[in-house]
Amino acid sequence: MEDHDPNSPDPHGDPYGPDPHVLRPGEAEELLAGLPWRRAVVFGGCEAGPAPVAVVRDHRAKPWPERVACLLRRAGPPELACLSLRARRDLVLSEVRSRQLAQALAFEADLAVLACGGADLRARSFDPDVVESELSRILASLKGATCRDAAVVSPFDWSGSGQVADAQRDRIRTRQRLLVERVTVVTLRHGAVHIDLMAYEKGIDAKRLWSAHPGRLNGRGHAVAAAAVVRALAEQARTR
Repeated sequence: MEDHDPNSPDPHGDPYGPDPHVLRPGEAEELLAGLPWRRAVVFGGCEAGPAPVAVVRDHRAKPWPERVACLLRRAGPPELACLSLRARRDLVLSEVRSRQLAQALAFEADLAVLACGGADLRARSFDPDVVESELSRILASLKGATCRDAAVVSPFDWSGSGQVADAQRDRIRTRQRLLVERVTVVTLRHGAVHIDLMAYEKGIDAKRLWSAHPGRLNGRGHAVAAAAVVRALAEQARTR
């Protein structure tokens, strides 16, 4: 089932109305048709595995990294090849580097899209210095190989998901802000693009993005994330 048309009538009377945060029909084809890249890899440990994805009406049950990879294959130039690396579970950045980076490099992509930080936020301990170091090592490896361009996607604000206990909300929010700050610093250092989903979700009821499973988005959350990534990639292509 394709992502819904935000301009079509809603037979169920959705009180939220049209959703400008998801891709409208034909938008992906319009945005991705002229991409300059020929090989793209989408990887990282955030929501990329085969764990069930909660479905909401009019949104497909597909994690956003796979949605982005499918859209690149379908809507991008015919010569564009795209590899999507799945994780069996959420991976912190050190695990992304040790388990996925070699395969990403072997694909010899000129564009990399990295899902970053979700598992690190939810880990028992969180060290922003480790996050910065691991992300820097990943980007240095990509840029030192064939990757001319890279986009790093940091997650939606988990503290506003409704999944976090009141007593933990401030701690998680602090972690999230530190994550965004460090990702911003590292991407600037390596000439990469930072796609901050926490900034993108402004104006959205955050609880409508998350499923009942801790740390997991629902179908709408994945659709919104995919739209943010596709739109940012198109902007990156225009300004490169």
